[in-house]
Parts: sequence; C-alpha cells; structure tokens
Amino acid sequence: MSWDNPRSTSRGATGSARKIVIGSEVRFVRESLGALLRCDDTFSVVGEATEAQELLTVCRELRPDMALLDAFVGDGLLAVRQLRDALPELRIVVFAVRESVESVLVWAEAGAAGYIPSTAAAADLCAMVAAIGAGRQACSDHVVAGLLRQIAAAAAARPSPTTGADALTQRELEIVRLISAGLSNKEIARRLNIGVATAKSHVHNALGKLNVQRRGQAATWIRTLPPMGWPLSTISSSYD
Repeated sequence: MSWDNPRSTSRGATGSARKIVIGSEVRFVRESLGALLRCDDTFSVVGEATEAQELLTVCRELRPDMALLDAFVGDGLLAVRQLRDALPELRIVVFAVRESVESVLVWAEAGAAGYIPSTAAAADLCAMVAAIGAGRQACSDHVVAGLLRQIAAAAAARPSPTTGADALTQRELEIVRLISAGLSNKEIARRLNIGVATAKSHVHNALGKLNVQRRGQAATWIRTLPPMGWPLSTISSSYD
C-alpha cells in the first residue's frame, strides 16, 4: 500500500472490523489518525481522501461504516449533507471541531453522527470513535448545558412569522447558523465554497428577512430554534 494513493489504504482488514475512511487535506493528519485506529483491531482503515468531493467518491466506492472528516476541509458541511443523502447508513464523524454549542449544532444539522473536539487526546481517539459508532456522543459540560438552554429557549419562544423568518431559504438559514458560530463573511465563503460577494449577499438578505440590522441579533434569533441533531439520550457530559 502506498500513502500516495488516497483511494485505498486497507491494511489487514477483517470482516468484523468497522471500516473507516479518513478525509483531511493534511497528509500527516490522515497518516496519524490511521496509525492510531489501526492499533485497535475493531477498526479497519480502508481509504482516505484529501478533499470533500473526493471523500464522497471514495465512500460511494468503498461503502465504509464510518467516515472521519477534518473540520477544516473546505466545503465540509456540503460534503456531510451529500454523504448523508447518498449513504444514509454511514456514520460521519467530524474531528478537530471547536467545542462550542454553535459549532456542534452546525455540524449536527448538516448530518454528522458525532464529533471529536480539537482538545481530544490521541489516547482517547479509538474510544470516542467507538462510542459514536455505537450511537453515543461525549460532550463537555458547557456544551450539554448550552444544548439544554437552546431547548428551553425554543420551548419558551418560537420565531414570529412577522419577522420574515419563514421566508428564509435553506442556504440563508445555514448562513445564519454560521454567523452564530462566529464566522466572518470571508470564512463563510470558504466554508460553503462560494464567493465572498455571494456570502455578503446571503447575509444581507437573511438579516433583512429577519428584520434585524446586526449579526449578533441574527445569532440570538437562531438560538431560539430547537436544535436539530443528536437526541439528548445519546449525549454524555464526560469522555469516560
């Protein structure tokens, strides 16, 4: 096997091992994650990809059980949505995620089955991947508390139709989510693989439909919506 071939990295795969594909633009990240996972015989790294669309192609070809995607891969949110639609049984795990409520929700709503925070230790990787594969997600206390606050706020106050919120397109709703996560127009453009001018236009339209003038107001509005992601029964507040 050569690491120069991103399509196939299978080493000693067994029929009972969980098949995994790794997606990252950084070669040593792919190699390091692969080496860690191969230390656990319940995993079999069968492929890798260097960018989002290649990950989609590789997963369609190899039909893995799980896909590990670097949060910094360009157009990663789109790739997660496309993978979710093309391979509903695939569990998508996003790693190197900044552990905030906003960031977690953005990936969850795209279709990720779980996440590995940027603060995770290498020694915890296999256990965390296994937990997500089993339908569980470890979260820090502040993320769990934040999710609970989101649910409480959504129950107490629903967006009024007079705000124009019902007129938001799916892309505009996604833009507001990214605003809430603290991304600038330039960062939104890179994340969604669109031009900066297009991102600015979406932001302007979204703020207008919400009848707000500042990005912070849009972020406050989005937090009143019910979170769309993992059920609370699958979330724990520790990394045991």
